[in-house]
Amino acid sequence: MTTTNTYPKDNWRGLFKAFQLIELFRERYPDIPMQTVSVFLIIAMRTSVYQRELLKLLGISQSSVSRNVMALSDVNRRGDPGLGLITQQRDPLDARQVRLRLTPAGIELANRVAAMGQSRDTGSN
Repeated sequence: MTTTNTYPKDNWRGLFKAFQLIELFRERYPDIPMQTVSVFLIIAMRTSVYQRELLKLLGISQSSVSRNVMALSDVNRRGDPGLGLITQQRDPLDARQVRLRLTPAGIELANRVAAMGQSRDTGSN
């Protein structure tokens, strides 16, 4: 039994770009969970975001937000080195608020992801 690609070329391009995005993250961070990638992308799409906002933006629990933010920071929840892609800064006017921003490494990765989305060269079908 043989199968054929029944996706129109436009759909295939979108799927290929999604595949490239996943592979970009897997190349650098082989064990990164998809939820952590989602948290990174939300932070990358904004100049900065309060950690509390991620609850509503992603619809995940506070513990999941904390775990993923720590994984993306310099030190993860186990005290091991994190990915170093974001910084956490307490708001000077409200210590309960934590502002998240990309580090230079996070900006570089976000730029690579953005360039991938703008690229028209997706290979051949």
